[in-house]
Order: sequence, then structure tokens, then C-alpha cells
Amino acid sequence: MIDKIMLISIPIDELKEIIGQVVEEKLREYSSSLTHKKPPDKEFLTKQEVCQMLQVKAVTLWRYAREGRLKQHRVGRKVFFLAEEVREALIK
Repeated sequence: MIDKIMLISIPIDELKEIIGQVVEEKLREYSSSLTHKKPPDKEFLTKQEVCQMLQVKAVTLWRYAREGRLKQHRVGRKVFFLAEEVREALIK
């Protein structure tokens, strides 16, 4: 809570400079926080990426999913596969 309000007269150019400095500082802080965030735990792969990884055609990939060898994850209407689950399927 603000205890006192002080009104002072500042030329518009000075006010713009002060606001610009504060905004620039906040943007730097925000940008810095984005680059230091931990990468996501789960990496999603597209159908094409999994086909390349397993060296199979899309039909074979869908068969693996239907048989339960690979689990599909839907995001809206798109289908993805978890990289970790694909790697585990390679081991089996």
C-alpha cells in the first residue's frame, strides 16, 4: 500500500526515458527467465519422426499403435508419440 503520493512535474522526454528504461529492464528479466527454464520432461514426436526413427512406413506405425506396441497421444486432432516410449519400444 502506498503511504504517500507525490506529484512532480517532469518533462515528457524524461518521463519517456524513465518508462523506457523500466520496460527494458523488465523485458531483460523476463527473457532471462525464459532461457533458464528447465526443458520439458516429455518430448513429443510426430508420426514422420517416429517412422524415421524406427525405419518403418506409416502403415506399420499405425499397426504398432493398434497392437499396443506404441501408445498414441492426441493433442486436439493431432497424434504424437512420446520419445521415451518409442525408445522403450525399440528395446522390447
